[in-house]
Amino acid sequence: MTLPNRILGMQKLEVLFNQKGYLICQSSGKRIYNFDEVATIFIPLSPSTDQVMTVHCDHAKAFIQSLLL
Repeated sequence: MTLPNRILGMQKLEVLFNQKGYLICQSSGKRIYNFDEVATIFIPLSPSTDQVMTVHCDHAKAFIQSLLL
């Protein structure tokens, strides 16, 4: 069930993006206006629940590394 839930989570982010015209980067706090520049990060909270975060693709690697530290 994890993969289908993650796909649904990504679809919800896309709907939110289409409604507002942007998403907020969790790393920089800046608005992301191009959906192709969004990296979606899923942090497992439990076997059935993920925390979904959006990050600009330019910040994704550093953001994940900071989470792992």
